[in-house]
Amino acid sequence: MLNYPILWDSGIYLPELGLWLDPRQPRPRAVISHAHSDHVAAHPLAYATPATRRLVTHRRPSLTTVQGLEYGQPLRLEHCSLTLHPAGHVLGSAQALIETDWGAILYTGDLKTRSGFTSVPAIPVPADVLLLESTFGKPHYRFPDSAEVIAAIVSWCRSVIDSGATPVLLGYSLGKGQEILSALAAEGIHIALHASLFGVTEVYRELGCRFPQYQVLGAALVRPTVVITPPTARRNGLREMLGEFKTAALTGWAMDPSLKARLEVDAVFPLSDHADFEELCCYAERVGATMTYTVLGFDEELAMHLRRRGIRAKALTAIDQLRLF
Repeated sequence: MLNYPILWDSGIYLPELGLWLDPRQPRPRAVISHAHSDHVAAHPLAYATPATRRLVTHRRPSLTTVQGLEYGQPLRLEHCSLTLHPAGHVLGSAQALIETDWGAILYTGDLKTRSGFTSVPAIPVPADVLLLESTFGKPHYRFPDSAEVIAAIVSWCRSVIDSGATPVLLGYSLGKGQEILSALAAEGIHIALHASLFGVTEVYRELGCRFPQYQVLGAALVRPTVVITPPTARRNGLREMLGEFKTAALTGWAMDPSLKARLEVDAVFPLSDHADFEELCCYAERVGATMTYTVLGFDEELAMHLRRRGIRAKALTAIDQLRLF
Protein backbone atom coordinates (compact mmCIF):
# COMPACT_ATOMS: atom_id res chain seq x y z
CA MET A 1 0.00 0.00 0.00
CA LEU A 2 1.43 3.39 -1.01
CA ASN A 3 0.72 6.50 1.03
CA TYR A 4 0.98 9.53 -1.22
CA PRO A 5 0.34 12.99 0.28
CA ILE A 6 -1.38 15.90 -1.43
CA LEU A 7 -1.05 19.07 0.62
CA TRP A 8 -2.35 22.62 0.49
CA ASP A 9 0.48 25.17 0.65
CA SER A 10 -0.87 28.42 -0.86
CA GLY A 11 -1.67 26.09 -3.76
CA ILE A 12 -1.56 22.34 -4.28
CA TYR A 13 1.69 20.68 -3.27
CA LEU A 14 2.88 17.19 -4.21
CA PRO A 15 5.85 16.75 -1.82
CA GLU A 16 6.97 13.38 -3.19
CA LEU A 17 7.47 15.09 -6.57
CA GLY A 18 8.66 18.49 -5.35
CA LEU A 19 5.94 20.07 -7.50
CA TRP A 20 3.38 22.79 -6.77
CA LEU A 21 0.24 23.49 -8.79
CA ASP A 22 -0.79 27.18 -9.00
CA PRO A 23 0.80 28.32 -5.73
CA ARG A 24 0.25 31.97 -4.91
CA GLN A 25 3.71 32.35 -3.36
CA PRO A 26 7.04 31.65 -5.09
CA ARG A 27 7.95 27.97 -4.90
CA PRO A 28 10.98 26.07 -6.28
CA ARG A 29 9.06 24.32 -9.09
CA ALA A 30 5.46 24.94 -10.12
CA VAL A 31 2.82 24.62 -12.80
CA ILE A 32 1.07 27.85 -13.81
CA SER A 33 -2.31 26.85 -15.20
CA HIS A 34 -3.08 30.26 -16.76
CA ALA A 35 -2.00 33.89 -16.72
CA HIS A 36 -4.47 35.48 -14.28
CA SER A 37 -2.45 37.22 -11.57
CA ASP A 38 -3.84 35.16 -8.67
CA HIS A 39 -2.30 32.06 -10.28
CA VAL A 40 1.12 33.55 -11.02
CA ALA A 41 4.18 34.03 -8.81
CA ALA A 42 7.90 34.48 -9.37
CA HIS A 43 8.92 30.83 -9.22
CA PRO A 44 12.56 29.89 -9.93
CA LEU A 45 11.15 27.35 -12.41
CA ALA A 46 7.60 27.08 -13.76
CA TYR A 47 5.81 25.19 -16.51
CA ALA A 48 2.98 26.64 -18.60
CA THR A 49 1.72 26.61 -22.15
CA PRO A 50 3.54 28.93 -24.58
CA ALA A 51 0.49 31.21 -24.73
CA THR A 52 0.37 31.48 -20.94
CA ARG A 53 4.11 32.15 -20.85
CA ARG A 54 3.70 34.99 -23.37
CA LEU A 55 0.78 36.52 -21.46
CA VAL A 56 2.60 36.21 -18.13
CA THR A 57 5.70 37.96 -19.50
CA HIS A 58 3.55 40.69 -21.07
CA ARG A 59 2.13 41.52 -17.67
CA ARG A 60 5.31 40.79 -15.67
CA PRO A 61 8.35 41.12 -17.96
CA SER A 62 10.74 40.14 -15.17
CA LEU A 63 9.34 36.58 -15.05
CA THR A 64 11.75 34.84 -17.40
CA THR A 65 11.81 31.41 -15.75
CA VAL A 66 8.58 30.03 -17.26
CA GLN A 67 9.20 27.04 -19.52
CA GLY A 68 6.70 26.58 -22.36
CA LEU A 69 5.06 23.20 -22.75
CA GLU A 70 2.68 22.53 -25.65
CA TYR A 71 -0.66 20.82 -25.08
CA GLY A 72 -0.30 17.05 -25.20
CA GLN A 73 3.51 17.09 -25.02
CA PRO A 74 4.71 14.96 -22.06
CA LEU A 75 7.61 16.32 -20.02
CA ARG A 76 9.55 13.76 -18.03
CA LEU A 77 10.44 14.90 -14.50
CA GLU A 78 11.89 12.94 -11.62
CA HIS A 79 9.38 10.23 -10.62
CA CYS A 80 6.61 11.52 -12.89
CA SER A 81 5.53 12.82 -16.29
CA LEU A 82 3.73 16.18 -16.74
CA THR A 83 1.34 16.80 -19.64
CA LEU A 84 -0.80 19.92 -20.15
CA HIS A 85 -4.29 19.73 -21.67
CA PRO A 86 -6.75 22.53 -22.63
CA ALA A 87 -8.81 23.90 -19.74
CA GLY A 88 -11.14 26.24 -21.68
CA HIS A 89 -10.81 29.12 -19.19
CA VAL A 90 -8.73 31.71 -21.08
CA LEU A 91 -6.22 31.59 -23.93
CA GLY A 92 -3.44 29.17 -22.97
CA SER A 93 -5.18 27.83 -19.85
CA ALA A 94 -4.28 24.26 -19.05
CA GLN A 95 -5.12 21.25 -16.98
CA ALA A 96 -2.09 19.40 -15.59
CA LEU A 97 -1.90 15.61 -15.81
CA ILE A 98 0.79 14.17 -13.53
CA GLU A 99 1.47 10.50 -14.23
CA THR A 100 3.42 8.42 -11.72
CA ASP A 101 4.22 4.74 -11.33
CA TRP A 102 1.21 4.28 -9.03
CA GLY A 103 -1.34 6.30 -11.00
CA ALA A 104 -2.32 9.67 -12.46
CA ILE A 105 -3.42 12.97 -10.91
CA LEU A 106 -5.41 15.48 -12.97
CA TYR A 107 -5.52 19.10 -11.78
CA THR A 108 -8.11 21.10 -13.71
CA GLY A 109 -7.06 24.64 -12.84
CA ASP A 110 -9.85 27.07 -13.71
CA LEU A 111 -12.10 25.14 -16.07
CA LYS A 112 -14.73 25.64 -18.76
CA THR A 113 -16.20 22.95 -21.01
CA ARG A 114 -18.49 25.27 -23.01
CA SER A 115 -17.24 26.53 -26.35
CA GLY A 116 -15.62 29.95 -26.36
CA PHE A 117 -14.24 32.35 -28.95
CA THR A 118 -10.64 32.53 -27.71
CA SER A 119 -9.89 29.31 -25.81
CA VAL A 120 -10.12 25.57 -26.48
CA PRO A 121 -12.84 23.87 -24.37
CA ALA A 122 -11.72 21.44 -21.70
CA ILE A 123 -12.09 17.75 -22.50
CA PRO A 124 -12.12 15.20 -19.64
CA VAL A 125 -8.81 13.39 -19.20
CA PRO A 126 -8.97 9.98 -17.46
CA ALA A 127 -7.13 9.96 -14.12
CA ASP A 128 -7.04 8.10 -10.83
CA VAL A 129 -7.28 11.27 -8.76
CA LEU A 130 -9.05 14.47 -9.80
CA LEU A 131 -8.30 17.89 -8.29
CA LEU A 132 -11.35 19.90 -9.34
CA GLU A 133 -11.83 23.67 -9.12
CA SER A 134 -15.01 24.73 -7.30
CA THR A 135 -15.52 28.41 -8.14
CA PHE A 136 -19.20 27.95 -8.97
CA GLY A 137 -19.73 24.80 -6.93
CA LYS A 138 -23.27 25.57 -5.74
CA PRO A 139 -26.43 24.37 -7.55
CA HIS A 140 -27.86 27.83 -8.26
CA TYR A 141 -24.85 28.63 -10.46
CA ARG A 142 -26.32 27.13 -13.62
CA PHE A 143 -25.58 29.47 -16.51
CA PRO A 144 -27.98 30.07 -19.41
CA ASP A 145 -26.89 29.37 -22.98
CA SER A 146 -23.99 31.66 -23.92
CA ALA A 147 -25.59 32.66 -27.23
CA GLU A 148 -28.68 33.88 -25.36
CA VAL A 149 -26.54 35.87 -22.93
CA ILE A 150 -24.57 37.49 -25.74
CA ALA A 151 -27.79 38.37 -27.59
CA ALA A 152 -29.08 40.02 -24.42
CA ILE A 153 -25.82 41.99 -24.04
CA VAL A 154 -26.03 43.21 -27.64
CA SER A 155 -29.67 44.22 -27.18
CA TRP A 156 -28.78 46.14 -24.00
CA CYS A 157 -25.90 47.93 -25.75
CA ARG A 158 -28.16 49.03 -28.60
CA SER A 159 -30.83 50.29 -26.22
CA VAL A 160 -28.25 52.32 -24.27
CA ILE A 161 -26.88 53.79 -27.51
CA ASP A 162 -30.44 54.62 -28.64
CA SER A 163 -30.94 56.51 -25.36
CA GLY A 164 -27.93 58.72 -26.16
CA ALA A 165 -25.54 57.14 -23.63
CA THR A 166 -22.44 54.97 -24.02
CA PRO A 167 -22.61 51.33 -22.93
CA VAL A 168 -19.66 50.26 -20.77
CA LEU A 169 -19.11 46.51 -20.40
CA LEU A 170 -17.08 45.42 -17.38
CA GLY A 171 -14.84 42.41 -18.03
CA TYR A 172 -11.38 41.34 -16.99
CA SER A 173 -8.45 42.46 -19.15
CA LEU A 174 -7.41 38.85 -19.76
CA GLY A 175 -10.08 36.50 -21.04
CA LYS A 176 -13.50 38.08 -20.51
CA GLY A 177 -12.63 41.23 -22.43
CA GLN A 178 -11.46 39.28 -25.47
CA GLU A 179 -14.51 36.99 -25.34
CA ILE A 180 -17.02 39.83 -25.47
CA LEU A 181 -14.93 41.64 -28.10
CA SER A 182 -15.14 38.50 -30.27
CA ALA A 183 -18.85 38.14 -29.55
CA LEU A 184 -19.49 41.65 -30.87
CA ALA A 185 -17.64 40.94 -34.14
CA ALA A 186 -20.76 40.41 -36.24
CA GLU A 187 -22.68 43.36 -34.79
CA GLY A 188 -20.99 46.24 -36.62
CA ILE A 189 -20.53 48.17 -33.38
CA HIS A 190 -17.47 50.37 -32.88
CA ILE A 191 -15.49 49.24 -29.82
CA ALA A 192 -13.01 50.98 -27.52
CA LEU A 193 -10.82 49.06 -25.05
CA HIS A 194 -9.31 50.25 -21.79
CA ALA A 195 -5.51 50.52 -22.14
CA SER A 196 -4.77 47.42 -20.03
CA LEU A 197 -7.28 45.37 -22.00
CA PHE A 198 -5.96 46.82 -25.26
CA GLY A 199 -2.43 45.63 -24.45
CA VAL A 200 -3.51 42.07 -23.61
CA THR A 201 -5.69 41.96 -26.73
CA GLU A 202 -2.68 42.88 -28.86
CA VAL A 203 -0.89 39.84 -27.39
CA TYR A 204 -3.93 37.68 -28.19
CA ARG A 205 -3.66 38.90 -31.80
CA GLU A 206 0.05 38.10 -31.81
CA LEU A 207 -0.89 34.57 -30.70
CA GLY A 208 -3.29 34.13 -33.62
CA CYS A 209 -6.68 35.35 -32.39
CA ARG A 210 -8.76 37.47 -34.75
CA PHE A 211 -10.99 40.33 -33.60
CA PRO A 212 -13.16 43.08 -35.07
CA GLN A 213 -11.61 46.53 -35.28
CA TYR A 214 -11.11 48.31 -31.97
CA GLN A 215 -9.30 51.33 -30.59
CA VAL A 216 -7.74 52.25 -27.27
CA LEU A 217 -9.93 54.19 -24.87
CA GLY A 218 -8.70 57.75 -24.54
CA ALA A 219 -8.15 58.43 -28.22
CA ALA A 220 -10.76 60.41 -30.17
CA LEU A 221 -13.74 58.05 -30.17
CA VAL A 222 -15.92 57.21 -33.14
CA ARG A 223 -19.56 57.41 -32.03
CA PRO A 224 -21.52 55.38 -31.21
CA THR A 225 -19.04 53.24 -29.27
CA VAL A 226 -19.21 50.31 -26.86
CA VAL A 227 -16.48 50.52 -24.21
CA ILE A 228 -14.97 47.40 -22.63
CA THR A 229 -13.03 48.00 -19.43
CA PRO A 230 -11.88 46.08 -16.35
CA PRO A 231 -14.27 46.44 -13.39
CA THR A 232 -11.60 48.23 -11.34
CA ALA A 233 -11.23 50.99 -13.96
CA ARG A 234 -14.85 51.98 -14.38
CA ARG A 235 -14.66 55.02 -12.10
CA ASN A 236 -11.41 56.42 -13.52
CA GLY A 237 -12.47 59.46 -15.52
CA LEU A 238 -15.10 57.77 -17.69
CA ARG A 239 -17.56 60.63 -17.25
CA GLU A 240 -15.03 63.11 -18.64
CA MET A 241 -14.23 60.88 -21.64
CA LEU A 242 -17.72 59.55 -22.42
CA GLY A 243 -20.31 61.88 -20.97
CA GLU A 244 -23.44 59.92 -20.11
CA PHE A 245 -22.77 56.18 -19.81
CA LYS A 246 -24.30 53.03 -18.35
CA THR A 247 -22.44 50.01 -17.01
CA ALA A 248 -23.04 46.27 -17.24
CA ALA A 249 -21.05 43.60 -15.38
CA LEU A 250 -20.30 40.38 -17.28
CA THR A 251 -19.75 37.64 -14.71
CA GLY A 252 -21.02 34.29 -13.52
CA TRP A 253 -21.77 35.95 -10.19
CA ALA A 254 -24.71 37.58 -11.99
CA MET A 255 -26.67 34.51 -10.87
CA ASP A 256 -26.72 36.13 -7.42
CA PRO A 257 -29.83 38.37 -7.28
CA SER A 258 -28.05 40.98 -5.14
CA LEU A 259 -25.08 41.47 -7.47
CA LYS A 260 -26.44 44.43 -9.44
CA ALA A 261 -27.02 46.45 -6.29
CA ARG A 262 -23.73 45.38 -4.71
CA LEU A 263 -21.69 46.43 -7.75
CA GLU A 264 -23.76 49.57 -8.35
CA VAL A 265 -24.13 48.85 -12.07
CA ASP A 266 -27.05 49.29 -14.44
CA ALA A 267 -27.19 45.67 -15.62
CA VAL A 268 -25.59 42.27 -15.03
CA PHE A 269 -25.19 39.37 -17.47
CA PRO A 270 -24.10 35.81 -16.51
CA LEU A 271 -21.23 35.52 -18.97
CA SER A 272 -18.48 33.45 -17.33
CA ASP A 273 -15.16 31.88 -18.27
CA HIS A 274 -15.67 29.19 -15.61
CA ALA A 275 -17.63 25.96 -15.60
CA ASP A 276 -21.00 26.20 -13.86
CA PHE A 277 -22.22 23.76 -11.21
CA GLU A 278 -23.60 21.19 -13.62
CA GLU A 279 -20.49 21.31 -15.82
CA LEU A 280 -18.30 20.64 -12.78
CA CYS A 281 -20.40 17.68 -11.68
CA CYS A 282 -20.57 16.20 -15.19
CA TYR A 283 -16.84 16.72 -15.61
CA ALA A 284 -16.09 14.76 -12.44
CA GLU A 285 -18.38 11.97 -13.63
CA ARG A 286 -16.69 11.79 -17.02
CA VAL A 287 -13.14 11.77 -15.63
CA GLY A 288 -14.14 8.76 -13.53
CA ALA A 289 -11.45 9.18 -10.89
CA THR A 290 -11.25 6.89 -7.88
CA MET A 291 -11.08 10.00 -5.69
CA THR A 292 -12.01 13.63 -6.40
CA TYR A 293 -10.67 16.49 -4.28
CA THR A 294 -12.37 19.86 -4.66
CA VAL A 295 -10.24 23.00 -4.37
CA LEU A 296 -10.94 26.73 -4.13
CA GLY A 297 -14.38 28.34 -4.25
CA PHE A 298 -17.30 26.36 -2.84
CA ASP A 299 -15.20 23.26 -2.29
CA GLU A 300 -17.14 21.79 0.65
CA GLU A 301 -20.49 22.29 -1.06
CA LEU A 302 -19.34 20.82 -4.36
CA ALA A 303 -17.80 17.78 -2.65
CA MET A 304 -21.08 17.15 -0.84
CA HIS A 305 -23.09 17.28 -4.07
CA LEU A 306 -20.61 15.03 -5.85
CA ARG A 307 -21.00 12.45 -3.07
CA ARG A 308 -24.79 12.62 -3.53
CA ARG A 309 -24.18 11.72 -7.18
CA GLY A 310 -22.17 8.67 -6.20
CA ILE A 311 -18.68 10.18 -6.58
CA ARG A 312 -16.11 9.74 -3.83
CA ALA A 313 -15.20 13.33 -3.07
CA LYS A 314 -13.71 15.52 -0.35
CA ALA A 315 -12.61 19.14 -0.10
CA LEU A 316 -8.87 19.75 0.02
CA THR A 317 -8.48 22.49 2.61
CA ALA A 318 -5.60 24.25 4.27
CA ILE A 319 -5.80 21.97 7.32
CA ASP A 320 -6.12 18.68 5.43
CA GLN A 321 -3.35 16.26 4.64
CA LEU A 322 -4.95 13.67 2.38
CA ARG A 323 -3.29 10.40 1.50
CA LEU A 324 -4.10 8.44 -1.60
CA PHE A 325 -4.13 4.67 -1.55
